Amino acid sequence: MKYINFLVWTLIVCSLWSCTEEDNGPVLDYKAFVYTMIPQEGFTNDVVVIKGKGFSSVREENEILFNGRPGIVLEADKGEIQVVVPDGEGTSNLSLIVNGEDAAGADLSFKYLVAPEEYTVSTLAGNSEYGLIDGQGENAFFRNPEGVAKHPDGYLIITDRTNNAIRKLDLEGNVTTVLGTGEKGFLNGPIVSATLDYPWKSCVDKEGNIYIADRNNHAIRKIDTEGNVSTVAGTGTAGYANGPGNIAQFNQPLDVTVDDNGVLYVADNINHMIRKIDVDGTVSTVAGRGERGYQDGALSEAMFSNPSGLDLDNEGNIIVADRINHLIRRINLSTDEVSTIAGSSQGNRDGFADEAQFNNPYGVGVGASGEIIVADLSNHKIRMIKEDEVSTIGGTVRGFLDGLNAVAQFSNPTDVEVMNGAIYVSDLSNHRVRKIVKK
Repeated sequence: MKYINFLVWTLIVCSLWSCTEEDNGPVLDYKAFVYTMIPQEGFTNDVVVIKGKGFSSVREENEILFNGRPGIVLEADKGEIQVVVPDGEGTSNLSLIVNGEDAAGADLSFKYLVAPEEYTVSTLAGNSEYGLIDGQGENAFFRNPEGVAKHPDGYLIITDRTNNAIRKLDLEGNVTTVLGTGEKGFLNGPIVSATLDYPWKSCVDKEGNIYIADRNNHAIRKIDTEGNVSTVAGTGTAGYANGPGNIAQFNQPLDVTVDDNGVLYVADNINHMIRKIDVDGTVSTVAGRGERGYQDGALSEAMFSNPSGLDLDNEGNIIVADRINHLIRRINLSTDEVSTIAGSSQGNRDGFADEAQFNNPYGVGVGASGEIIVADLSNHKIRMIKEDEVSTIGGTVRGFLDGLNAVAQFSNPTDVEVMNGAIYVSDLSNHRVRKIVKK
């Protein structure tokens, strides 16, 4: 009994002592605290997740501001808040307010990405079967259309490679044959009898004369406005020689472009050079050393590896699809220097121009604002170089599919042309000419 009484008194004393003695133990802090946010970059209307502690499970009691603009809270509990990103640009600093008090912890910011532009891909003419038949839209037949060039009268010239033909394609999809019956050869004269041998790509001058890189004839041919075919330069034999057009030699010329003065520039594939044909027919070398390689700098020192596509930009520089180097190059005719515009190594990557990757870029075209469009052959894509960045505006995997650029498919696109705000594509293995417009 004495022992029990002792325990009772001990408990009473301890209880009284705890009521009067100061409590020096830790005080719990229930203020909201932020750990992190996922993701930290994205687009307007994306959902981000803020993690931490001490948040309110009542959505309305949590306020998240992006540079002062409120986000919409979707869900909230003590440790996590899901919020919709409001309109904005650049980088926004975040403020989290719970029950009227600023949360402590990590300083958060959100980087707004620029939303990719959307494009729509459609078929202008041709179908998946090959042939040499005129007609409208999918009733027309091509056989490996290699090149597409704009005519000053507002239609397209198609070099129909395996048909050894030149075709006319208007913007309503109507196809007619300018030259060629399917037979190959090397014969000048009226278009009804003249022949080509694997015409690759072409261009049209401001008077309407058509110039053709006649690959297997190793020559540059001309269809004048009267319907006569002649040889501008090249002997019909592969080689390398400068001089008058009737003795000059090329080795598989793949593309040709023309300036406002009628001067022609040629992508001389196997010679790894860019050549020039003056209005009097004299051929000279612009850049390249006759051997495969890669080097920027002075024209006499620069090197290319199977250049396959050419166009002139708005300043008169020559843009080159340097195929086996997997690069897009520029020849500045004012400074006599060659530089690399875009590309790093073989691959498939968008992004900054000097980090982007191409896989056999085959054809190039320059838009009104200076953007460069690339037919990226082995990636089966159409790419755009704009403001030092490369993006994909059409194509996913090899195949055929019209529709939005995010799902559209090409099969070995070889050339591009920009006209009236639209992009036209020679879709080689699909035997079609395709059209890309901004949505």
